[in-house]
Amino acid sequence: MSHIVGIDIGSVALSVVVVDEKGAVINSFYQFHSGAISDTLRSILNNIDIKRVGGIAMTLSGPEIFSNVSRYDTQIAMIAAVKKYHADVGSILFVGGENFGLITFNELGDYERFRSNSSCAAGTGSFLDQQAKRLNLKSIETLSSVAFCNQSDTPKIATRCAVFAKTDLIHAQQEGYNHRADQ
Repeated sequence: MSHIVGIDIGSVALSVVVVDEKGAVINSFYQFHSGAISDTLRSILNNIDIKRVGGIAMTLSGPEIFSNVSRYDTQIAMIAAVKKYHADVGSILFVGGENFGLITFNELGDYERFRSNSSCAAGTGSFLDQQAKRLNLKSIETLSSVAFCNQSDTPKIATRCAVFAKTDLIHAQQEGYNHRADQ
């Protein structure tokens, strides 16, 4: 049985997924590349049984690392994957290292529209990584969990510019807003 390797090269991290012929996920990897894209990708691919790979596909978002590899629009690939594994999805919110976006679907589940941040707010995912470190949280996943589980009031934070958002976050902490880092 041949496996297919899907690769997405983002501005700060690499995502790699291995699926079988039926689309079942065999393995997945997510790793920050710190600019060393080829080395990071090589490290990830060393964990894959290359003898079982029948094809490789990449999104258009990253550089052309391989020649003769099928490349797909990132947004279309994301929609296809989400629809395959979560048929009743109403929207997709994604946060990358330099942008974030919202894809919405109508009541029939058909694509409706895409909205994204302006270039001024670029660095969104990197900004969240920085804030997780600043708050002494173990990871961005911990920051997400803390945010998701929050039941208390939240401070007003600028959403258009990461510089203003950071200033607002620091000011909110000085006023007594906090998080629970014991997770």
